[in-house]
Amino acid sequence: MNTKRKLKTLTLREKFNVINAVKSGTKKKDVAAHYGLPASTLSTIIKNEAEILQRYESSSNLSCKRRRLAEFPDLEECLLTWFKQCRDKNISVSGPILREKAEEFSKSLGHSSFRASNGWLVNFKKRHELVFRKVCGESASVNKEVCDEWINELQSLLKDYEPKDVFNADETGLFFKCLPDKTLNFKNEKCHGGKHSKERFTILLATNMTGSEKLKPLVIGKAKKPRCFSGFKTIPLDYDANKKAWMTAEIFKGWLIKVDKKMIMEKRKILLLIDNCTAHNIIPPLKAVNVKFFPPNTTSKLQPLDQGIIKKFKSFYRKEVVRKLITDMEQESASSINVLHAIRMTDKAWRSVSMTTIANCFKSCGFSRPQEEASEDPQEAQEPDMNVEPDWNRLQNIEVQFEDYVTCDEGLATTGTLTDAEIIDVVNQHTDDDNVDENDVENTDPADFEPVVSNKEARAAINTLRTYIERCDDIEDRVFSSLFELEKIIDKKSANCLNQKKITDFF
Repeated sequence: MNTKRKLKTLTLREKFNVINAVKSGTKKKDVAAHYGLPASTLSTIIKNEAEILQRYESSSNLSCKRRRLAEFPDLEECLLTWFKQCRDKNISVSGPILREKAEEFSKSLGHSSFRASNGWLVNFKKRHELVFRKVCGESASVNKEVCDEWINELQSLLKDYEPKDVFNADETGLFFKCLPDKTLNFKNEKCHGGKHSKERFTILLATNMTGSEKLKPLVIGKAKKPRCFSGFKTIPLDYDANKKAWMTAEIFKGWLIKVDKKMIMEKRKILLLIDNCTAHNIIPPLKAVNVKFFPPNTTSKLQPLDQGIIKKFKSFYRKEVVRKLITDMEQESASSINVLHAIRMTDKAWRSVSMTTIANCFKSCGFSRPQEEASEDPQEAQEPDMNVEPDWNRLQNIEVQFEDYVTCDEGLATTGTLTDAEIIDVVNQHTDDDNVDENDVENTDPADFEPVVSNKEARAAINTLRTYIERCDDIEDRVFSSLFELEKIIDKKSANCLNQKKITDFF
C-alpha cells in the first residue's frame, strides 16, 4: 500500500542554502536527499533562483515558508522602518503602540480603508519576525581595560584567518562639493542636516589588514538617479541613495550580502570587524563572512580605519579637488563638482591609499602582522606624491591651511533617526523614477554634463596616451597591459556597432 508523501516546505533561508549548495558543485540528488526534497521540487527552486535571491536580500524574515503579501506594503514599510529605529534606541514597543502608529501612517498615506486590528497585528509580526532586543550599548569614555581585553580576544580570532582575509569596514561623511574657500563654512556643520546637506556623501570603506585588497567603496548620495548619470552604464564604485545620504540598516545588509557572495565565489572565509552603530544592527545569515563588533565606544582606539586610513583617503580626495580647480583656472572655465566628478575622485583617492599606510594602521590597533607579510612590492607600497603645497599656493585668497580643508567634514553624521515625514518620503522615493540630483537641476550648464564619446574618438585618445607614455622613463609593463585591455573594450564595442548595422547602410 502506497503511503502519501508528506509535503515538505522549505523556509526562505533553506531555499537560499539549497541554491548555494547546487552552485558550489554538490550533486543535485545529494542536495535533494539532504533536504528531503523530490527532484521536481528541487528543479522548481533552481528555476525560481532569481526571485528567491531577490526575496532573500529584501526580506526581514528568513524563516518564512510562504510569501505573505501585505495589503498596504508602503504602510508596512514605513511602520517597519519606524519600529527598527525604536529598537535601535532600545525603546520598548508594545502591540497597542504598533497599532496606533500604523493608524497614524495610514492617515498620512491616504489609506482610509486600513484598520489596525488584532488580526492585522498578528500577521504583521509573522511577516516581519519582530524581535525586541538590545542591539548596541554606549559608554561614556574609552575604557583602557576594555581595549586591552579586546586586543587579547583579537589574537585568538586572528589565528583562524590569513592576514589577507581580515577586514575592517567603516563609514565616513564627505562634503564632496566643498571648495577650499568654503572650508570655514562647512567646518562648522556637524549636524545631521542643514544648508550643506545636499552636498554630502556617506562613504563605506573596507580593506584587509595587509592593504592588498581594498573593497569597492559604497557611496550613498541623496538622489537615486543623479542627472549627471544620464547615459552612463558603469561607474567605478557602488552607489545608493536616500533623502539624508545616510547609511541605513537595509543598505548595510545589502552590502554585506554582496560581499558574502563575492567571497563565496572566491571560495574564501573572511573576518569582518565593524563598529556597533545602529545602521549595523541587521546581520543577515552569511556563509563566507564572519562579522564581529568592536566594543562600544572604542573605535577611536581600536578601529584601523579611524587611525589614519580615512584621513589619508580624504587628503587624496581634497588634492584631486585642488587639481581640478587649477585645471579649470588654466582653461578659464567655471569650476563645479557634480556627483559623477566626485565619484571619479573618490575612486582615485581610495586607490591611492597605499598598502603601507593600511598595514601600519592595523598594526597600531593590535593586529599582529606575520613575518611573511612584512616584505612588500616597493612599487605597491609607494604612496603617491602628497606634496600639495605648490598647487595650494596657486590658489589665491585662501585663509585656511590644507590640513583644515582635509578635516572640514570631520565628525559628520553618517546615520541617524528619521522623522515620520522623512520615513514616508524614503518609502515613496523607492517608486520615484524621475528622482534626480537637486544640485544638478539647479545648475543646467551644459558644461556639467559629459559629452558622448565615439569609438573613433576613444581610439584616438588611446593612441595619444600611448605616445605620451612611450616618451616617459621607467614605465611598468602593467601600464601597457592596461592600454591593451582598454583597446579590447573599444574593439568589442566597435564590432557590436558593425553587427547592428543593416546591409543597406553600406549602399
